[in-house]
Amino acid sequence: MLQTKLIYSFLLLLTLITAFFSGTCSAGLAIDKSKEKASIWDILTTDSKFSKFIAYIEQQNQTLAFKDITAGTVFAPTNKAFEANGDYEDIFKRRISGEQILNHVVPVAVFSNELWDGRLLKTWAYVEQIPQVVKITKTKSRIFVGNGGDQEQSGVSQADIEAANGVIHAIDKLIPLQPFIDKVLRSNKDTQDFYNMSQAAELNKSLKYSEGATVFVVQGDQFGDELSSVEKRYLHQPDGKKDLSRLLRHQIATKIYYSDRLPEGSTTIKTAEGSEDLEIYVENKKGAPSSIQVNGVRVIKSDILAANGVIHVLEKPILPKHKDFLAPSARKSLIGLNCTRFIELFDDNDLGAYLNDNGEGETTTILAPSNDDISLPASKKDIKAWLKYHIVHGRWNLKELHDGQLLETETHQDLGDSSYQRIKLHQDGSGRPLQFGRSSVIGDPVHVGENLIIYHITESLVLPRDPLSRLPISLDLSTFVAALYATGQDSPVASTHDITLFAPTNDAFSRLGLLARYLLQPEAKDKLAQVAGYHAVRGVFYTSEMKDGEHREPTLASGAEINLNKTSNGLFVRGSGAADGSDRTVIGQVIKSDMLTSNGVIHTIDRVQIPSTLKVSNKNLLSAEGTNSFLRLLERFDLAKDVLEHLDPSKPYTVLAPSDRAFGKDGLSALHNDRESLLRVAKLHILPVALPLLDPDEASNTYDTYFKRQQENQHQDIGYTGIDFPTLLDDNNIVTISRKVIGGYSVKVKGSIAQESANVINYGRSTTGGGVIEIDRVLVPKREYSRRGMAWWEIVLLVAGSIAAVAFIAVGIYLGWKWYQAHRDGRIQLQGQE
Repeated sequence: MLQTKLIYSFLLLLTLITAFFSGTCSAGLAIDKSKEKASIWDILTTDSKFSKFIAYIEQQNQTLAFKDITAGTVFAPTNKAFEANGDYEDIFKRRISGEQILNHVVPVAVFSNELWDGRLLKTWAYVEQIPQVVKITKTKSRIFVGNGGDQEQSGVSQADIEAANGVIHAIDKLIPLQPFIDKVLRSNKDTQDFYNMSQAAELNKSLKYSEGATVFVVQGDQFGDELSSVEKRYLHQPDGKKDLSRLLRHQIATKIYYSDRLPEGSTTIKTAEGSEDLEIYVENKKGAPSSIQVNGVRVIKSDILAANGVIHVLEKPILPKHKDFLAPSARKSLIGLNCTRFIELFDDNDLGAYLNDNGEGETTTILAPSNDDISLPASKKDIKAWLKYHIVHGRWNLKELHDGQLLETETHQDLGDSSYQRIKLHQDGSGRPLQFGRSSVIGDPVHVGENLIIYHITESLVLPRDPLSRLPISLDLSTFVAALYATGQDSPVASTHDITLFAPTNDAFSRLGLLARYLLQPEAKDKLAQVAGYHAVRGVFYTSEMKDGEHREPTLASGAEINLNKTSNGLFVRGSGAADGSDRTVIGQVIKSDMLTSNGVIHTIDRVQIPSTLKVSNKNLLSAEGTNSFLRLLERFDLAKDVLEHLDPSKPYTVLAPSDRAFGKDGLSALHNDRESLLRVAKLHILPVALPLLDPDEASNTYDTYFKRQQENQHQDIGYTGIDFPTLLDDNNIVTISRKVIGGYSVKVKGSIAQESANVINYGRSTTGGGVIEIDRVLVPKREYSRRGMAWWEIVLLVAGSIAAVAFIAVGIYLGWKWYQAHRDGRIQLQGQE
């Protein structure tokens, strides 16, 4: 029993001794360990490379703060770090703020193995009561601390200096306090476009003074392909500032959302714009975000830090899903095209409604010049008509437009109230830009909704000029222009609303021959006025808008109507005098169409048209210079009344009128006193028939004209075999008119061998259906030919023929006599003999 107690006492004593020594050893180890590790403050103050940092700490009275660190991380700048930021003395004088000193302190101990790339660490610093954060950037060889932007970061030169109350990482550069978010946007290349736009939208101040913001930006162009170039230009204009602000504020949250504060999965955050939240989706990996999406768009660079916020860079734009405020309109598009002056002119002239959104379903095309390309009309009274000329009825896409097309505009100009002025399109297919009038299109058309399209043009349009200004542009119409002014028709042509001018060319007047020569004489002024007015048709007829078929239309010539006939071959104009509906010797064809004028349109035609009201006799045609000799001859024998002056279309006469020169060279002086013979000559030149169908071009009698007319294959009545025509003389004296092979026409007395045929020089048509054919020789009846005498060349031919006949007979007699002598003597010719 005693033994047992002794054993228990011994064990208890042993336990107490073991416990005592164990506690003593533990205490000793603890004391030793504490002696091995100093505090952060002790390490900083005893290590000379941190002396300048300590000086700033003491200068800013932050000593107690550093001594009171219980567990923390200090990114301590070395003395070289201060040298890297400039002259130490200068920096010391400038005084680094206490908050900047505290921005180097993180209130948790973080060793280097815990400083992963992209980690955010909250510091002790505050700016405007907002706690500051630094970002870790880690490469294969180094660790950096900073704001995560383009600015130079502070590199860790010595990591993991372990202290009793935390850890120190020596760094080679001061960690500055981050500037406000507006300056951070300006200083990073990925965010500069957003910064520029925020300035234009006047958001930079609200960003600067924000109490916390998150900005989502896009690298480069903030709107990418989501907006057209016109919409972007609109947003950069002063008028687009409000819409630009709304778009940018849609990318700004009113709280600070660092990437590590975003919860995993889907969430929404409010925007500064307020009408539509942003949808955030986060996937985490090892406790850190591995993927962040905003409205389905990937964040490619997160956490660019600012004093009062954070910036995240997106892969592409995130425009509002419901951006009705940015819906295109005519005004916004015109602003984007730099056409603000165009808008002002419409508004100043009470025409702004044309540029407002039209909810009535009307379709419109606007032709808009830029501010610098506008040229106002000379007269202020034309400005409204000029502005309306830039508004086209209908929404015309490029595929619907073609060369020569006439588009109806909104202006009436000098047309009637029911007619709208047109503008002509030019598209030659050579790669040149489309043209409206003389103005070329710049770029692609701008589509605005379903009802409107805008073409940006190089210069403002020019209203069509009045016809009297438009006609002289073409020198080929000078005769017609002169006729208008000479007859006083210029005034009604210029002042009448809704007219179509069919302007004959100079060649067309030439084709009238003797009739043109007569009409241009002063005494024919009233008749020329009828002809000029007959080519001004009441009503506007654009070739592209006319329907096929023939119809009659009134003209400015009193009581006269003209036939218009549109066929697959073109537009034709027919007045009086055509032998049939296809008589192209008289019927005019439009050869140049749709020259726009202020009060209508001009078409050029290749034949002058004669109204049925115009009365032109054969005497009128002969009175023109060149055929006066024959006119006096007919008047001498009282033939003027029946042949020259009568206007009965049932009894037409065609006069073959020798030119004055023909009378002088054909030696008719022998017949001067022979009244009966002269009367026979006069009657021989009168055909009691309508004027034959002659081609006026053939009268020139040239090879070129001949081949030209052959290629045109126009209808001709007189052929190469000729046509016989009766005369007033008798049935024995018939005149034949023939087409010549080399071109032109010839006229001769049928059966007359001795007389040379005459050539047609010119001709003219009278209103009776007859006319005058001017020829270059006086025709002589068969019986009077010998009385007239022979021409010198006829005498030469007769003498030469007689001499040739005598010589032929003499040679024949000589050869006969030689043959007779040879046979009478019985001689025969042997081989070799002569």
